[in-house]
Amino acid sequence: MQKNFPLRRLPQRAGLMLLFVLAVTCAPAAFAANVSVVAAENSYGSMVRTIGGDHVDVTSLLDSPAVNPHEFKASPRIGRLLASADLVVMNGLGYDGWMLPLLKGTPSAHRRVIKASAAGSAMVMPDDNPHLFYDPRIMLATASAVAHALAQIDPAHKHDYQANLREFKKQLLPIYAKVQALIAAHPNLTVTATEPVFGYMIRLLGYHDLYHDAQFATMEGTQPSAQQVKRFMQGLQQHKVQLLIYNAEVHSRLTQSYRKKAKEAGVPVAAVTELPLHGENYAQWVIDTLEGVAKALDQSEHSGAGTSP
Repeated sequence: MQKNFPLRRLPQRAGLMLLFVLAVTCAPAAFAANVSVVAAENSYGSMVRTIGGDHVDVTSLLDSPAVNPHEFKASPRIGRLLASADLVVMNGLGYDGWMLPLLKGTPSAHRRVIKASAAGSAMVMPDDNPHLFYDPRIMLATASAVAHALAQIDPAHKHDYQANLREFKKQLLPIYAKVQALIAAHPNLTVTATEPVFGYMIRLLGYHDLYHDAQFATMEGTQPSAQQVKRFMQGLQQHKVQLLIYNAEVHSRLTQSYRKKAKEAGVPVAAVTELPLHGENYAQWVIDTLEGVAKALDQSEHSGAGTSP
């Protein structure tokens, strides 16, 4: 016998059924997990957050300029992060070589790995300077690779990633404006550095960079030869260079002596770091660094030391 429900109850049951159907239909979108991304350095982590927006969860392993990237120590937690990551972004060229055994020890069939050294291979300096993040063109090439990878991992938000890539490109424009302003104010400089951290930006500025052998020896943790140190010191004393860039994260007796000699000779000294401050936007970090260089040069010029050899 067929039972007839009261007509007044039909709308309630129909409404409940509609809610059930909507819940089932919308559940995958509502509870879809974000794309899990691990960045070896926070310069890349900042870029990935811009590209991924609300659709990514990003962990930066090196997240403070107080940490020496060459002395990074892994942990079981980091191994777990890499094992579950959908995407890993790293520098390459040995800068974060400690990542390679970690990736090998946490095999994953679905994980994608992007190296800035591969994404921007055409722009890598002939000396294989690993500090790629100071070239906004290499960062943009890496960002494009990241946007492409995220669109493949999460095709539902492909258009968001493309729009965010355009936004990242806009964020880089003030960097080029600062570069042009610095070139206009202080053109054709000859410079040197305690380490080749700023090498890519020096190239973009069109400045002539001296004493690479001493710079790379310090970066690699080896003592430059006595002859290399002598040439470096004479270059400062005799004003063969017009600016000293020093890595604010590495302090040694030798680098302190370079800075002291530069100040005694009236050569401007500007600090750079290898990593942004925790949570600092990549583009703003580069802009702040360029402003620091310009300030050092301007102060020297106004003090009467000048920037002429």
